[in-house]
Amino acid sequence: MSNGFSLKVIADKLGISLSTVSRVLNDKPGINEKTRQRVLETVRELKHSPDNTEKNPETVKTKTIGFIRKKRIKKSLSEDYHERSINGIEEGLLNSDYHVVTISITDEEMLDANKILVVRERRVDGFIVHGPSIKPRFIHDLQNIGFPVVLLGNKLRETELDSIFCENRKSSYDITQHLINHGHKKIVFLSGPLEWRSNMERSLGYREALVEAGLKPNIINMSDTTFETGREYFASAIQNDSDITAIVAVNDSTAIGVMDAARRVGIRVPDDLAIVGFDDIAWASIAYPPLTTIHIYLEEMGRLASFRLLELIEDSESVPINASVATSIVIRSSCGCKYNGAEMVSEY
Repeated sequence: MSNGFSLKVIADKLGISLSTVSRVLNDKPGINEKTRQRVLETVRELKHSPDNTEKNPETVKTKTIGFIRKKRIKKSLSEDYHERSINGIEEGLLNSDYHVVTISITDEEMLDANKILVVRERRVDGFIVHGPSIKPRFIHDLQNIGFPVVLLGNKLRETELDSIFCENRKSSYDITQHLINHGHKKIVFLSGPLEWRSNMERSLGYREALVEAGLKPNIINMSDTTFETGREYFASAIQNDSDITAIVAVNDSTAIGVMDAARRVGIRVPDDLAIVGFDDIAWASIAYPPLTTIHIYLEEMGRLASFRLLELIEDSESVPINASVATSIVIRSSCGCKYNGAEMVSEY
């Protein structure tokens, strides 16, 4: 750590191992709750010790909140995913004196929150942290420096923090069930990194639907959830099992990548292969064929996140709140349903 003390200082102070401290700060399981809380409390104490007074919160409010997201090197199909969230945040701030600034961060910047200018110079009063690709260690760092933090579209596995998320598990179950109702028996789930909470929940929903139907789950964990990884991992999956008839993709970018890979090898969608996604990004409705997917109400999630962050700025000691927002399934034609441009929407 580069905040005036090291993991060894914490370990020595508490009489525990370095690996235990590391597991707590990286939100890993296998640590009892008492030890976890002792580590987190010690980090907070050290952050606010006299030797670290320059990192203490300023008493004067900036009337600004930060929206943190992972920086993409390549242009992403899902840019509107972030824009819809920001629109909701801005709506939530309309009746306050606050405004929002967006900060896109790299993996390197996640290693030390104080390297980010708005953090180091305390130019914001709190953060909304978007998506599961922001590492738990970085999230803990923001909080331990003294910033109120609300997670948007993510939850930590082991640590209770304020979180706004959607019905990942049930939504994935429902859209998988939709494919099963079409008669599919060989359905693959293209998931993302194992450590992402949303991927885990969507995988569980898919698995639950298949097991309930007496079918064998087949989950492939990709290194990322992009158009490129969708193309790459589908090409590998179809080589290993040419009998696959349906794909549940963990998000729409992945699903559209699958469509492209299928087209390249002469597989027709949905005649030979049904594909469904998750998120309902702008590209979903104009993909060929139009993509059946789960619509996430990102604007509403953004509003809730902004409301909650403003509450935390006023009362940082309040009990963490987890809020789950419903979704809806948008039926287009990639699943095999007839589609005339008028989308059928069912809420779940």
